[in-house]
Amino acid sequence: MRNYPVFFGTLILSLSTLFCNSKVFAGDIEWNGVYRIEGNQINNSEMRGSGKRELAYGLSHLELRPKIVAGDGFTIYGQFDLFNSVAEPNSQMGQIFGSGVGGPTPTQPAASPATSNALSRTQKAETLEVSQLYLTYNHEYGQLIAGRAPLHFGLGMTYNAGRGLFDHWYDTRDLVGYKFVVGNLYFLPMFGKPSESNIGASDDIDDYMIQVQYENPDTDLELGVFYRLRKGGDQGSDTPILGANEMGGIGADNMTGVNSRTVSIYALKDTQFFRAGLEATFESGENGVKTVGGEKVTWSGFGIAGELEYRPEASRWKWGLKSGVATGDDPSTDAKFEGFTFNRNYDVALLLFNHALGEEDYFRTRSSLTGTTHDANGNVNRADVEAISNVMYVAPSAKYQISEKWGLQNTLITGWTQTNAIKGQAVSKDIGTEWDVAVNFTPRKGVQWVNEFGLLLPGAMWKGSSTPGVPNDNKPVYGFTTKAAISF
Repeated sequence: MRNYPVFFGTLILSLSTLFCNSKVFAGDIEWNGVYRIEGNQINNSEMRGSGKRELAYGLSHLELRPKIVAGDGFTIYGQFDLFNSVAEPNSQMGQIFGSGVGGPTPTQPAASPATSNALSRTQKAETLEVSQLYLTYNHEYGQLIAGRAPLHFGLGMTYNAGRGLFDHWYDTRDLVGYKFVVGNLYFLPMFGKPSESNIGASDDIDDYMIQVQYENPDTDLELGVFYRLRKGGDQGSDTPILGANEMGGIGADNMTGVNSRTVSIYALKDTQFFRAGLEATFESGENGVKTVGGEKVTWSGFGIAGELEYRPEASRWKWGLKSGVATGDDPSTDAKFEGFTFNRNYDVALLLFNHALGEEDYFRTRSSLTGTTHDANGNVNRADVEAISNVMYVAPSAKYQISEKWGLQNTLITGWTQTNAIKGQAVSKDIGTEWDVAVNFTPRKGVQWVNEFGLLLPGAMWKGSSTPGVPNDNKPVYGFTTKAAISF
């Protein structure tokens, strides 16, 4: 898509502000990051009455974030990821323990001990990935941002940079933006480039974004609005074609332009004894798919997330509540996609909306995934790829600080689906109830060890089946995770 006047106009204006009357000096390098190691075991993910399976795996991952102070006002940021997931690219999932020695090479034939997992004496060497690299220039009028930068907004329901200790995902964008600061208020217009495929062809994907935010440290109040317009040429859409009961239906194609709008708002009041936050996002426009009849598929979904926490003075207890709603896609409407999917970093439970469960796509999140969640035998073979969608949920919690280093948390999660997820079938809305209990150990600042157990008593929704007259099982699911993180 030939949008070069917009891009170069923004870039020239930004660079002229950056370099005019500026001096650059040799600078210093600072480092921070997180090393994370995890062990997970989920029992009976498919909820079958017989032939129960265990989904057991370990993960390890290192994030290094250099900060280069290049001179007067100039700072360069980056993120280097080591031990990355092969199954989940462009993520912070981490490498699976026992990933093998790798396949054959020109110098090592397939039959050699060096390429045999059964005979090898070593593990495959891993590569380093660079997920972020961007420049900021600060001066009296505001801040320039240019490069591949993280995106985060509000509670992290829609845009989430993945800066939590155990976050497996992140949002980034190649962008140029300028933050105008006026007291407690700032305006941040940005031009983003998700895709520049073939130079000179109408196949680009462009983001036109603006963030307006109010932050008052005296009143502990934050307010924000984030608007994004995404446009792409007819050759630029690679929105997946998933077939029957999905976007566009049978015979759909993606030879049409993307023209979508996303509006997010949030408010947060965070004091020493009380925290209350609300975020809402609304999607509309065209998503780059058209039906076999040539009708463009449109967005029309929304999501709302609310958080409350009460921290009584001089008490070991903290009481919390997370609640929200996300619309679900109706499989009977080929030319409309009514679903909204939360960012996968936004978790409210250990099992629900986190790990793939059951036999069907009850939460209608398949369109947000690459690949499937089950193998050819119907067994779950993906880790932590589920998200909040097509549901109204409620998750009250109670935290008790046993000592300075030890803490205990209990959470109950329940909810109801919003849309019948299986076309032509009557499916219950009851997803059941999950109970999670977690023990947190913090021996010193920057070190955390979490052990968490989750038990899901599935509701009648999980019996819903795409095979008429043959209901699926909904036997209990339970899981355990132990994970530790060191931040520096």
